[in-house]
Amino acid sequence: MSSRRNCLVNLSLKEASTTNAGLWLDKFIRNQAEDDKKSRRLLVDDVAGIKEPDEYSLWFKRWEGTLLNYGAQCRVAEVLGRMAVGLGEESVLETSVALHHTYGVPYIPGSAIKGMAASFARQYLGDDWQVDNPAYKTVFGDTDNAGYIIFFDALPLPGTGHSYPDVITVHHKDYYKKGNLPPADWDSPNPVPFLSATGKYLVAVAGPAAWTNAVFEILQYAFLELGVGAKTSSGYGRLKLKPAPIVTDKDQEKADQLIGQIKALKNPEVAGRIHAFYEQWKSIEINAEQKRRIAEAIIAKVKEAGREKQSREKSWYKDLLASLVD
Repeated sequence: MSSRRNCLVNLSLKEASTTNAGLWLDKFIRNQAEDDKKSRRLLVDDVAGIKEPDEYSLWFKRWEGTLLNYGAQCRVAEVLGRMAVGLGEESVLETSVALHHTYGVPYIPGSAIKGMAASFARQYLGDDWQVDNPAYKTVFGDTDNAGYIIFFDALPLPGTGHSYPDVITVHHKDYYKKGNLPPADWDSPNPVPFLSATGKYLVAVAGPAAWTNAVFEILQYAFLELGVGAKTSSGYGRLKLKPAPIVTDKDQEKADQLIGQIKALKNPEVAGRIHAFYEQWKSIEINAEQKRRIAEAIIAKVKEAGREKQSREKSWYKDLLASLVD
């Protein structure tokens, strides 16, 4: 028997291409019978096929700007292989996944990042970073006081956060479930579908500068050695934290000057002059972070002038968009 309402029984993912992936995962399983493995596998395949909403890139830029205005330090971490976060949370399946409640993209909760960093500190950083010592309490807090460092949720850079169908194969189901039957070679494997994720994620922490620097040093190794989320013993959840960009006053001055010119451009002038700013962006020799700022300013001006639709298929505009994904 279908678990959907009658009016939704035949709804296909193609007809709801703009839906929220988390909503589809929670509400649109075809059949909730415990032994209906096909419906569960199809549900995982459906959710993995849902694309990132078009509005997400705009929201992400506001989110990043809010973090920077708050004084947070931000670094990008790239998943090496696959990541399974939120696998044990409540779900219509036997497994779950952490998806953003509004945009349905995979993300890493700040609590998971903090827990991983705290575990790494206790295991590998010696006596100075044990639970009762000042350094540990300063960063992570204790039962009486919060730590000085805020760990924000890590959201995927636009165009990079993808979900994929994956599978856990339990070979001795009755042994694990009942406990009174021994595992045997004739037990039937029981494939359990789940969703894993890839992508580049914006990792942000806020607090006193010296301590946030220390936290990023911890995260650099914790992401590689421990991993985040579930199935880390099988290689899931490893990320590589990119180094902090080196910003020089000269580079920032060049970028600020060009961005000022772009912002001063009047909307009716955009069609005839914006490509010249793209050429300057392409040839300017400054660090990657400042170059990214210029690309964002050009794209913002195109949108402000209402010329995004006309520019979307242009090679120069695609080049700018691609630079923001790297």
